[in-house]
Amino acid sequence: MNIFGGSTKVEDERIVTAQNKIYREIYFLVMAICLISMGFKFYQYGFGVNSIYTELAILFLQGVYYTSRGASMGVLSDEVEMHDRKSKVPMKWKNLLWGGAFGVIIALFFGLNSAFNYADTTAQAYSYFFMVFFVSLIIYIPFLVLLSGSTFLAAMNRSKKAAEKELDEDEKER
Repeated sequence: MNIFGGSTKVEDERIVTAQNKIYREIYFLVMAICLISMGFKFYQYGFGVNSIYTELAILFLQGVYYTSRGASMGVLSDEVEMHDRKSKVPMKWKNLLWGGAFGVIIALFFGLNSAFNYADTTAQAYSYFFMVFFVSLIIYIPFLVLLSGSTFLAAMNRSKKAAEKELDEDEKER
């Protein structure tokens, strides 16, 4: 019984599984459309971020929503535990590696941008590239590694607390 006196909703697992499969397909379709749109806009307007703000917002916010929703429901910690059982590299290390890899990509982008847009000679282009690349590495890798690691640990702690709270509530109901 629920709060308003009606009976709880009984759902067919087959239907719920099929719905989840459809939702997953929709998710991948939306992500593919965003990536295709970004590629088309890069081709049409050049490599500027100004034309792809909407797609970047969609890509970024879906990850934020999934992480925060999974953490609040206590699913994220279980998902990470299942991943860590199957994988040789734990999820926390993968998050740190992704943060570092993204820092390297940003540094490469800034280095190449400086070399192509601001250098007058080939020697100056190499000089600008390496100077901007290494300074960007020094700035962005620690920042992104700390950001990705701290948000992951915070989400894991929140997820573990939510899962423990749910288990405690289930034990009290019995």
